[in-house]
Formats: sequence, C-alpha cells, structure tokens
Amino acid sequence: MTEKSWQKLIVHCPLATTESIASFITDLTGTGVEIADDKHSADRAFIIGYLDTDDSCLTDKLAAVRGYIIDIFKQLPQFPQATMELDSIENQDWQRKWKEGFKPFNLSENIIIKPSWEKYTPGPKEKVIEIDPGMAFGTGLHASTRLAAELMETRLSANPSLPERVLDVGTGTGILAIGSALLGCRKVTAIDNDPEAITAAANNIAANRMSDYIEVSTTNLSDLVGPYEMILANIIHNTLVEMAPVLVKLLTPGGNLILAGILNGKQAENIINVYNDAGLTMIESRNSDEWAALSFGKQ
Repeated sequence: MTEKSWQKLIVHCPLATTESIASFITDLTGTGVEIADDKHSADRAFIIGYLDTDDSCLTDKLAAVRGYIIDIFKQLPQFPQATMELDSIENQDWQRKWKEGFKPFNLSENIIIKPSWEKYTPGPKEKVIEIDPGMAFGTGLHASTRLAAELMETRLSANPSLPERVLDVGTGTGILAIGSALLGCRKVTAIDNDPEAITAAANNIAANRMSDYIEVSTTNLSDLVGPYEMILANIIHNTLVEMAPVLVKLLTPGGNLILAGILNGKQAENIINVYNDAGLTMIESRNSDEWAALSFGKQ
C-alpha cells in the first residue's frame, strides 16, 4: 500500500490572530491543527496544519489561507504580518497527535463541545454537542461561533418562553442549530448554500439525535416564510449587510437577531448602523480579541 504524503503548513503569527487563523485552517482542511508557542517571542505562535498532497484542491486551499491572512492583517494593521511556509511530511501518526490535544470545551456557559473519542460527564445544566473535526469543517473553536452561542444562550435564558421558531442562516456544521435545540427550541430551520455543509450539518444533527427538531436544507433565504422568533447568522460582514432587509422582514416583532462573524471596530459599527436603520435596536454585544457578535431586538 502506497504511503500517503502530506503538506505541512506552518503559519507564524501574532498571538492575537492565532485563534481565528487556526480555526480557518481547521475548517478548510477538516484535520485539525497544532498550536505551538514561539520560544523566541512571547507575542507570536506557530500554527501547524496538514493538507493531503493528492488533494485536487490543494492549490486552492493554500490560496484561501493566504487570502484569509492578508484580509485579517488589512483589518489589523497594528500587528506585524504573519508568515506562511510549506514542508512535506510522510504519513505518520499525526492524526493521533492532534486528536490528543482536542479536548471537550465550553462553547457557551452550558453548551459543551466534545469529540466522539473523549469521555465527558455533563453537569446538571450542561448540554453536550458531539462533533468530530475530521468528519466536517467547523468545530466551534472559532471565536465568532462561541460569541454567537453565548448570546443565543443568554437571550434564551432571559425570555420567559422559548422561541416557537428559530432560523440558523449559514449553518455550516450545524453547531448553533444543534445548540438551540439542546436548549429546548423545538422547531429549528438551518440553511446553507453549500451542499457539503448541509451534508455535514445533517450528519451532526443525526449524531446528536436532534433530527426531530431541526430541518436542514439549501433553501434560499429569500424563499423562506417567517416569522421567526430568533434568527442566528454567523457569516461575514458584507453578506450580513446584504441580508439585512430579508432578515429584518423574517424576524417577528419582539424577536431576537444574533449576528456574528464580524470584526471589531469599523465592521461592527457599520453592522449596528445598517440594522438600526432597518428598524432594529441593539440589545447586547460580545467581543473576543478582534471578533464581535451583536444581538438585536425588533419592537
């Protein structure tokens, strides 16, 4: 049997950008990453990811990482640029190595993410989402996912009754949709325009026994019929701006809209202005490093 070979991707970057870049590479490759301290600089770290040399999309994936890094540092000019290099590596036990470092963690106060190979005994209020990063793209490690989950749990716990209908736009692996169902929402719609994401989300929803409560599809946002009491959208700034009229229309009066995937500063300020002009009121914001998530209400 021919030994498989891999490209070892090494990104050297400021600590403030480590989380977002590592999450992007994890989502892109589906194989996880290693993060190592730079012994010569307390402000920088190494991110090590692995890409299959035989992957027909290898060139596109490397270009995507370069493009993402360039975009991040355009938004954060105060930090020195990251560097990226490649090295070949034979098929070894690297999957086992990074699996050893992927442990259960809190997505929000009471939602726990865990891989299938780890044991975890939840507390009285905790809900566990089981996700295998090697089977999909997206594990909840990204700050924007955590911020959205925190706001979602906060809003659900603050309301006297749970939303009758929840919409998760750009569901990805379905983490936010699964989280809302675990917290008691019983009619959740999850959509994404990427068929591969829908397949991954459907598999994760089934693995977490939430198929009775979550409907997942590639249905176009404009084809949905509201209203929804809660809408979740963890995407990117420009798409959230474009979606504003439709999202506001789909949200019921008294409902809650949670937006994430937004960079702090100008992007967050612009989103607030756009959605305020569309008739919503900002209720709460959460920040983590360079990322922000925003919660809006509709009078």
